[in-house]
Amino acid sequence: MLAKLWKKVALAVCIIAILFNITYKLVHRTNLKEQLTSVIGGEAISFSENTTEDESTDNEVEDN
Repeated sequence: MLAKLWKKVALAVCIIAILFNITYKLVHRTNLKEQLTSVIGGEAISFSENTTEDESTDNEVEDN
């Protein structure tokens, strides 16, 4: 009987730990840009939200 009680207590502790882990990750999550720059070092990927005119003309010149 004591073994069944310990199993239930251990299961409850594990479930509580998992729930705390999930809530911590949801509250302290980082965005995708920060994750990618931390993995790669920020040198290989450049993030630009708008394409400038210089970049668009450079791409057209290279295509021709």
